[in-house]
Amino acid sequence: MADQSELTQRLIELEIQLAHVQRAYDHLNEVVTEQAMRQDRMHAALKSMKEKMSELKAGKESTQDPLDEKPPHY
Repeated sequence: MADQSELTQRLIELEIQLAHVQRAYDHLNEVVTEQAMRQDRMHAALKSMKEKMSELKAGKESTQDPLDEKPPHY
């Protein structure tokens, strides 16, 4: 009967460990999902900034060198 008791105890310990592993897995999955969403937002923001920079560059095609411009306090 000691063997049955030991097996039962071992099974309980394994189930407890599995529960901890599942909880850690769920937490890590949430973190990865959140990071993926954050990365998508950052990618969209970067794309938007690149488009705005291109528009500004295309719209402000001037022959004047920015170094030749007078500072605003003049």
